[in-house]
Amino acid sequence: MNRKLQQFLYLANAHGYGSPEVNEERRQNGEHVITFAQDGFEFRDTYYGGEPYSGQEVIFANGRAMWAMQYRGRIMQGEDVEPIYAFLGKVLTGPKLGLPRGVDGTVADGLTYQFEMDGELDEFTAREIISRGKNVVYSAEFLGGLVDLTKES
Repeated sequence: MNRKLQQFLYLANAHGYGSPEVNEERRQNGEHVITFAQDGFEFRDTYYGGEPYSGQEVIFANGRAMWAMQYRGRIMQGEDVEPIYAFLGKVLTGPKLGLPRGVDGTVADGLTYQFEMDGELDEFTAREIISRGKNVVYSAEFLGGLVDLTKES
């Protein structure tokens, strides 16, 4: 994955879910759309639901999809949703270059974020979990990578 695309994903994450500057549209059908654009790139994160949730992030370069990631996550039954998603928002807005999500090992407010990824941003699967002590309180899975690599002649 080229460096400019990686840097844009980093910026999009910093301005995405959990950011006080997030540009989010909530539609009547339950769809949420987060957008961020800069230097010919556009990031669009479309998700549905709250608990559980499912969605897709896409990065466009000059109007053409280049990268996408699908995801689904949930908080474990009986857990208080608000503090867990507040923690997740903090984690996701503190990204690391080369990762599609937060930084593994982040700890705050008695919660620990873990992120495991197989592959690179070009093509990967990943899983994140949030734990309180030894108890998993949240989990999500991801599948993503570059798209539309074969161009029509």
